[in-house]
Amino acid sequence: MRSGIQTRLLLVTTVVLGICLTLASLVLDRSFQASVSAGAEEQLRLMIFSLMGTASDHEGHLDFTSELPEPRLGQPQSGLYATVLSTQGESFWRSPSHLGEDFDLPPEIYQLLPGQFRFGEATLNNLDAYYLSYAVIWEGSVDRELVFNVLVDRISYDSSIASFRRNLYLGLLGVLGLFVLAQILAVRWGLRPLRTMTEEVAALERGDRERLSEAYPHELQGLASNLDRFVEHEKRNRSRYRKALEDLAHSLKTPLAVLHNGLRGISKTSAADASKLELLSDQLERMESSVSYQLSRASVSGPVIIGKPVVVHTLLERLLRALNTAYMDRGIEVALEVNESVSVRGDERDLLEIFGNLLENGFKYTGSKIRIRAQVDEWVRIVVEDDGPGIDASMREQVLARGTRADQVQPGQGIGLSVVAELLALYRGEMEISESTLGGAHIELRFPL
Repeated sequence: MRSGIQTRLLLVTTVVLGICLTLASLVLDRSFQASVSAGAEEQLRLMIFSLMGTASDHEGHLDFTSELPEPRLGQPQSGLYATVLSTQGESFWRSPSHLGEDFDLPPEIYQLLPGQFRFGEATLNNLDAYYLSYAVIWEGSVDRELVFNVLVDRISYDSSIASFRRNLYLGLLGVLGLFVLAQILAVRWGLRPLRTMTEEVAALERGDRERLSEAYPHELQGLASNLDRFVEHEKRNRSRYRKALEDLAHSLKTPLAVLHNGLRGISKTSAADASKLELLSDQLERMESSVSYQLSRASVSGPVIIGKPVVVHTLLERLLRALNTAYMDRGIEVALEVNESVSVRGDERDLLEIFGNLLENGFKYTGSKIRIRAQVDEWVRIVVEDDGPGIDASMREQVLARGTRADQVQPGQGIGLSVVAELLALYRGEMEISESTLGGAHIELRFPL
């Protein structure tokens, strides 16, 4: 299924914005984590320098003043721990917070050179912590290489990161939602001229207006002008073709009628003359039939813009008045069961051609009854039935075949149904022939709503 322009624009911009915001959130998240980690390292570095400033050696041992640089170092299981180790792993001092806790620091800290720091994350005895180690050469009674270590529980840092991440994602989702809403409004506003053009083209098809309006942005003004010119050009062409065909029909039918009447007045002096006159008469009738058929077929150009709704009941009444007059001597009974609310969109002259050919065939071949019914569902259905001989099943496809020539039609069937089928097809309609309950032909025309 093809998506609309609005859906495509919204989908593309939402996907692009979503990708950009996702990448931005990853960058901000990584940056905040790096900032938190750098802050923790800086705090631990200050802690080590403070411990070194309060340390003193006494008879081969390190002593620290009772005033530790951080009160939590004196509180058991406070989450902040400090130790002083030798490079061989010998413990010189542990903060009181170590009471009940024993952590095995990563072995890499024992390989530090004097003056080197090592900062990292580690899980020690189920404690997720940041640690910082610093190697020094302690001169004095201890006089050896020592490693000062400080560990801090990461729970407060992780909580800060989680809070930042939650606020970040909520904020970005809010931004995405506001942007999508703004994009929907902007796209709808930007595509409003296209919707207006669609509505006006539909009004042209219904026959409610003659041309498009001129209040279009310059990007669509050329298209609107071309559509107007195309509609006007089509109208002029159709009018010109109809006038030319009417003139041609008049100029050809009159001489043919004169010839036909002239042949009737020639006396048949011999059997050979009679045969020749009959042959000429047959050929003349074929010429008249061919001219009528080809003129009708040529006039079927099909509408580019479907016209106004035409009330079917009114159109059929006009045709029936004319046909009842023409076939007055036959005494045909016509039942017109068509509601006055039923209408078909199209050119009235085309519809006259369709129903005129169909009803004329009915008047020619019916016995004494014709019934015309209408039904509206997904189609506008017009049904014409009679009690005549009907149309043989083997002939139904031939009389409906588009482009069938007059001399290829069975005698007595005429050419009207071929013209009806061809013109109906140009209106995207359908035609079906079956057997009527009256005993004759059942012909159903289906027009799209």
